[in-house]
Amino acid sequence: MNLVHRLLAGLLPVLLAACATRWDDSHFVPLGPKRGYYVIEPGSPLQEKLGYGLAPVSDTASPLHRGYGRDVIAFRFNRAGVLVSPPAYLAQLGPERAIARQLATLVQGSSTWPQIKRMFPPDNQRLPQPDGGLLVYHEIPVHNALEEMLSSGTR
Repeated sequence: MNLVHRLLAGLLPVLLAACATRWDDSHFVPLGPKRGYYVIEPGSPLQEKLGYGLAPVSDTASPLHRGYGRDVIAFRFNRAGVLVSPPAYLAQLGPERAIARQLATLVQGSSTWPQIKRMFPPDNQRLPQPDGGLLVYHEIPVHNALEEMLSSGTR
């Protein structure tokens, strides 16, 4: 066995453990009156509790996706198009800073659908709600090169 194979064989268990490790830190990020957002690990109890069980998240660890997936931001609007609850960022490996900064600018009861649509184009999935409001899922493509390498058989 050459040196590269021995190195990969030694590192493989460590890499697999790192891939299996989740950050599991679903929580609310308070930023002041009527400001803040949720950070949610997909599949966590908080995702269900907030009603985002159908969010179109796809896991980069899935062999079907080969390292590519989607995180999602969920927005709830009333029938007038005003943000009525804190946005929820469903992130596989933790929140991306640039997106977190954008979410920090939003204000419940003040930020509107057109404003948010300009910040997070395109609006990937819109679901009308029974109360006349709107639930919008904004999809964010994510890539995990390690997952791609592991799922492609390069070991």
